Amino acid sequence: MVNQDDRDLVRVATMYYKEDMKQSDIAKQLGFSRQLVSKYLIDARNNGIVDININSSSAYSVQLEIKLQKAFGLKRAAVLDTSYLKDQEVEKLIIQMAISAFKKDIAKAKKIGVSWGKILRRLTDEYPYVNQPDTTIIPLIGGMGSDQVEVHSNQIAYDLSRKMRAKCKYLYVPALVESKETKRNLVENNTVKDVLEDGKNVDFAIVGVATPFSKNNTMTKIGYINQEDIADLAKVDVVGDINSRFFDESGNEVSCRINENVIGIDLQDIRNIERVCAICFEEEKKDVLYTAIDSKIINCVAVTDELAEYLLSRKETELNN
Repeated sequence: MVNQDDRDLVRVATMYYKEDMKQSDIAKQLGFSRQLVSKYLIDARNNGIVDININSSSAYSVQLEIKLQKAFGLKRAAVLDTSYLKDQEVEKLIIQMAISAFKKDIAKAKKIGVSWGKILRRLTDEYPYVNQPDTTIIPLIGGMGSDQVEVHSNQIAYDLSRKMRAKCKYLYVPALVESKETKRNLVENNTVKDVLEDGKNVDFAIVGVATPFSKNNTMTKIGYINQEDIADLAKVDVVGDINSRFFDESGNEVSCRINENVIGIDLQDIRNIERVCAICFEEEKKDVLYTAIDSKIINCVAVTDELAEYLLSRKETELNN
């Protein structure tokens, strides 16, 4: 014979899941407390009386998003299901997904910081036309030379501000200079100093994640770094960079010429920003991405399901060691 407690579990579960009744209304009708109704619903799931199935193709990717946020303390995660996608489709779709996932955060931001690179260029190109006249777009680093100007922070800031009908500031200095003295002279300029200070105080930042050891590294292609620089970076155990700030496996900026002479906000400045977003789909960047997330340089991500699985697996392994 089924006892009364089991019948109460079934009754509460049926009213809640089948009749779409609120917990407060169930409590009132049955003469239970709201806390008891909540307990019964939990017990019904734990005892197998209720078996919840989510019938959506997004179920697995959403599950990964929730796990990423919990494992790394992320403020937002978006995961692209690539199981039925062709390689050439992934980049376009992950950018569209990122725009959809972060659009509300961007809409709330009064100051948006942008770094540089191809992924930011593509995001800017895909971003829809909106009206945010009270928002200001701010570059987080200087220019990268005369080649591929379209991926430079100032150009990205300008183009994104046009898309958003927002205001824009510019950082009219090179990203990398020859000496500490040259850097010191440039950053003491009041206009440059003001833009760098604004960059430290944005509400939302969009940055790229890169590794200097990739064959497709943009910095190498545009002459920002050469093979000698790459060899020097390898000697100090660099895993990658964000905003052209090179860091090791612990997420610490390494001591090297580039870090000393780059003009832009540093990694600690980036960590202090409320929301820092990165988009990543390349398998070759998985270790850089892991370090950037685990060391809290970034706290919002848009990644593929394969990268999400790698991040979670590596985190679990490190926790168990």
